[in-house]
Amino acid sequence: MANLETWDIVLRLVIGAALGGLVGLEREYAGQDAGFRTHLLLGLGSAVFGVVSVGAFDDFVATTASTNVRVDVTRIASYVAAGVGFIGGGAILKHRGTVRGITTATSLWTAAAVGLASGVGYWIAAVTATVIALVALAVLRPLSNWIDRRRHRPATLVVVLEPSADGTAVLSEIREISLPAIKSIRLAPDTTDTSELVIEFWSQPNDDSTGQLTTLLSADDRDDIRSVTLTG
Repeated sequence: MANLETWDIVLRLVIGAALGGLVGLEREYAGQDAGFRTHLLLGLGSAVFGVVSVGAFDDFVATTASTNVRVDVTRIASYVAAGVGFIGGGAILKHRGTVRGITTATSLWTAAAVGLASGVGYWIAAVTATVIALVALAVLRPLSNWIDRRRHRPATLVVVLEPSADGTAVLSEIREISLPAIKSIRLAPDTTDTSELVIEFWSQPNDDSTGQLTTLLSADDRDDIRSVTLTG
């Protein structure tokens, strides 16, 4: 237990809020809903829980020293990690076959940890974690984007249909193959008497899926398909 002075309490809360806000600035710049103010408040709230844990139970410990009552000062802090999970869960969304917001959820979790470390006076951990978080979010973002583009290159499948073809039926056949998540589907007349079925995928199909598509849509074996093109 610690008998904290007023200036010490204020300093811990201010630093916890400031460090959390620094992490939130990057998220704000990235256009995320959970930005500067959200991270600042989360860092502040966690710092409050930390300060309460280490400095608010002196009187209780003094009055229970001669009894069997024990005060667990770590219990409040331990629930910060669990409680912030509800906030982080609200930042994760599934959108068009992809999951978004995981990075923001983890930055919220980190801001809470930074605030808690500030609240208990563990300055080195709080500052170091903030610096590492900013490096991961801002400095390493181009590297992450490059890896993501290499791994999840979008692909477009263009099937030119004969006039007598049933585009809906062809699409149903394609859907039976294990393919990446579909971004968009368009079935429209071509400039000639044919029509085009255009399917955009979020990522590149693997070799097995590509082989199945080639076998299914081979123009030599079907009279309803004129040509098939897969780009990406």
